[in-house]
Amino acid sequence: MIRAILKIFFGTFNETNFKSKFLKASLGSILLQFIFSLLTFLTTIIIARISGDKGFGIYSLVFTWVSVISSLALFGFDDLALKQISIYKSKNQLSEIKSFLFYGLKNITIFSSLVSFIYIIVCNFIPLPGIFEYKFFHIIAALSIPFFAVVLFLQSVLKAVGLITIGQLSEKLVQPLSFIFIITFYYLLGFDVNDFVAIFFRVVSFTIATIFIVLLLLYKFKNILKSTLVPLESHTWNKSLIYFCLSTLLFSLNSRVDIIFLGLYSVLPEEIAYYNVASKFSDIALIPFLVISTVSTPMFASMYHEKKLHALQNFYTMITRIGFVIVFLIILIFIAFGPFFLSWYGDTFKSAYFVLVLLCLSKLVHVFVGPANFLLSMSGFEKYVTRALVMSVIITIILDLILIPLYSLSGAAYASIGGLIFYDFYLAYIGYKKTGLYFTILGKFKKVID
Repeated sequence: MIRAILKIFFGTFNETNFKSKFLKASLGSILLQFIFSLLTFLTTIIIARISGDKGFGIYSLVFTWVSVISSLALFGFDDLALKQISIYKSKNQLSEIKSFLFYGLKNITIFSSLVSFIYIIVCNFIPLPGIFEYKFFHIIAALSIPFFAVVLFLQSVLKAVGLITIGQLSEKLVQPLSFIFIITFYYLLGFDVNDFVAIFFRVVSFTIATIFIVLLLLYKFKNILKSTLVPLESHTWNKSLIYFCLSTLLFSLNSRVDIIFLGLYSVLPEEIAYYNVASKFSDIALIPFLVISTVSTPMFASMYHEKKLHALQNFYTMITRIGFVIVFLIILIFIAFGPFFLSWYGDTFKSAYFVLVLLCLSKLVHVFVGPANFLLSMSGFEKYVTRALVMSVIITIILDLILIPLYSLSGAAYASIGGLIFYDFYLAYIGYKKTGLYFTILGKFKKVID
């Protein structure tokens, strides 16, 4: 009886090869993501408890900017690697994989260093609220941008060849673990840990993570690196790179524009800290969905280019429903015990409970539609994802301008919800028009259960 109900709700997916890849990668990624979540919590709690509400607020604001700017520094090469190397691997084109790896690394190193330098110049000479008054902290954090960009690019390369769990070790295990170890050791030696120290050690941890993933890639790519370099038709990727870059940048901006505008409105660092913690919890609720989406991305590319649209519809509906159920249960727990969880950071953080509820509910909209942006990006419709993000960011910014002065932290949360609702349902509509696929948990019901 239970099995029949589950079959009706989740549907059937008979592509054995894709199913086994998905299950294997998902289990490893979920375990790794769980460990990463624990480490993230531990990291933020340590910073909040040691450096205080204000110190944690400055730390949150600075690395929000760094995260957004790092998205620009990648210039879309992480998404292009997922798409292009997946295709090369399916054809066993080792020389092309090596050539793309070298091509991507060279361009990312140059571009991310340039972006980091420009960021430092802006911090020094342009009096932007939320940046100029904390410019010294921003300048130190800017040094992490090239390392962060390289880690994310190589992570995508490893994912594209099927090393999904291993590829995430650098970002999700090595970086937070090294940060926790260094800052704890420093504190136990009797030194004061303030916002500057936390930011500096975060940069060091990104450096360690970069060294680790480079060594890991050298080990895992032994056979690939023995192949010869070949010319690539890189000029054909320019349009895709622009769309990928804009999509990643806009997606990062769209998910963090609330904190950026709180800084631009000179909201107290302590209140930014409260908002950031509520945002972190809502992001945690979304993790299972993001893991499933990330694992599925290379499979989206393969199935679409192999024209297995019926299998792709079944697969998309199945993973969207699985993600929705898991996220829904997590959100129920966060809403029920929110004040208790927030108190881990200090009693003052309980004031962000209403913001936590709003942000958690906004995530349900995202998982209801599913990973439409991932599928469309892997299917050659990057420009529509970019278009949706542009309009979503504009809507969010307009709402931020109106609502933050009126409702402060809650206003930022309302603005985030408004932008996200437009983004997801616009993509669902465009996705159906361009591919014929159904982009919600509703799916194409008869097709899913046949």
